[in-house]
Amino acid sequence: MVKKKILVSLLTAAVTLSMLAGCGKKPEDNSGTDSGNNTGSTQESNSEEGDGEVSVSEEEVTLTFGFFGDDPEAEMKMGLANAYMDAHPNVKIEFEYCTGADYLTKLQTWFSSEETPDVFALASDQLFPYKDSLLFEDLAPYIEKDGCSEYWDMDSVEANWKTEDGRIVAAPFVSKTFAIAYNKALFDQAGLSCPTSDWTEKEMLDAAEKISALGDDIYGIRWGVRVPEFYRNLYGNMFYDVENEAINVEGNAEFKAAVTMFADSIKRGLAPDETDGVISTGGFETGKFGMALSATWDISTYENAIGDSFEWDVVELPINEEFNTRWLTSFRGNGWCMSSKSEYKDICWDFIKFMTTTQEAAKAAQSIGIPDFQPYVTSEEYLNDFGGGTPYNKTVFINMISSSTPFYNLGSFAEVNDLTKADYQKVLAGDMTIDEMIADVQAQGTIIFDSYK
Repeated sequence: MVKKKILVSLLTAAVTLSMLAGCGKKPEDNSGTDSGNNTGSTQESNSEEGDGEVSVSEEEVTLTFGFFGDDPEAEMKMGLANAYMDAHPNVKIEFEYCTGADYLTKLQTWFSSEETPDVFALASDQLFPYKDSLLFEDLAPYIEKDGCSEYWDMDSVEANWKTEDGRIVAAPFVSKTFAIAYNKALFDQAGLSCPTSDWTEKEMLDAAEKISALGDDIYGIRWGVRVPEFYRNLYGNMFYDVENEAINVEGNAEFKAAVTMFADSIKRGLAPDETDGVISTGGFETGKFGMALSATWDISTYENAIGDSFEWDVVELPINEEFNTRWLTSFRGNGWCMSSKSEYKDICWDFIKFMTTTQEAAKAAQSIGIPDFQPYVTSEEYLNDFGGGTPYNKTVFINMISSSTPFYNLGSFAEVNDLTKADYQKVLAGDMTIDEMIADVQAQGTIIFDSYK
């Protein structure tokens, strides 16, 4: 379990209150957004010369900027880059971006060719295969020199971005967690009280059963495609040993219980089977689901699509009483890296600082996750800023950070994940028992991990 001290002050404050179908280099987009006062202050604070560096306000440079995202996320990131260019006319930023799934291939291409963009995005779950690469510029000296530790939770930065040799390879941008969204109207129709932060797994499943009984086209809960991501470590006993790259399935009572719970909920008709990504029922925004496993990046979709159709909110993942633990959300940190081969490291760092230490960037980033810029995210302004959309309990996603687990989806872990998912689907189809699934994953998973050693 990843127990982060991230945003301790944030929690205190809370209590008191596809254009992008593939990868490729894209033409320059200078349509931009209006730049705010923070951009100007960043330029001023970083234009002083020191240690022989060239002032960032004088040199004509072109930076390459690599990142991932769906249309809205990509537009948000390009908008921030355009705002930086507006405030720094000497800097031209060229974009190279793609969808999140395709970005995995893009990373492999960059690192195998030993050529990355000057500044590029990385998710914490993408670091593992590249953690020893010297293509990452060590950001620790930059952070220390400019005092950026006051803006971020450094325990989280070190947990997610610090390598074994002491380098910090990324500056934090946003944190992403999961919670449960719930439809207040369906809870009312089923005669149920809305869930609270101390609710249990049994209460959630009982509510799902009562809501499912409201009609043939109504489901109590929607898991979507995330079941294989969550049963890996739902109750705090990861089904593989990450450090030693070994399988941990046989005798793992927590894993067996998690698979059983998800499979039974689908077999009983409480949730549709969308494990393979085939969505025939639409999403939570249709009003046909009492609850939905939802990520921080889902909220903008809900706000745009639901409107006044029904009332909704979010609540923490439930508590499993058998194992005496709250469900663990998978955690993704998103950060900005600098290429060690860049010719313009001072400009790269100034751009990264704008993206990670200004309110302008933090306000834009909240559309996809929890901004890591603590002066903003600990403020009442953030907790009450919904951009004109539906107010919801923002503290829920923040609270889930303390009950989170890393997500591994590359290399040997990806193969084991795929193996386990295939066997899980056989369980749903009635072609394999859970005990048979466990035996097969233990045997085949061991072979996979051993093949990488």
